[in-house]
Amino acid sequence: MTDVPRLPPPAPADGLRGHCAALRSHAHRLRTGAAALEWRGPQADAFRAEVAALADRCARAADGFALAAAQLDGVHGGVQGGAHGGVTVRGTAAGRSRGRPPR
Repeated sequence: MTDVPRLPPPAPADGLRGHCAALRSHAHRLRTGAAALEWRGPQADAFRAEVAALADRCARAADGFALAAAQLDGVHGGVQGGAHGGVTVRGTAAGRSRGRPPR
């Protein structure tokens, strides 16, 4: 039997980047789906606000994963740059829809 060389396991930062991409995709689909709804009225507006807040939370989590991946890369000699390893962190208004105080 021939030994097959094993590939090294993926770097932890690569896993974080995968989660980041998935969360950004979820946020995009949520926003697209909410915009395509033909439902009208106060309940529809409230539903869209909740979906928008969820999409913002997904995007914020993706930003966190990207930042963590950049920091891991910086620790292991990869990304170099500003305070956040070249990652731009963006604030959102998630959780600030009607009737809900900021966290």
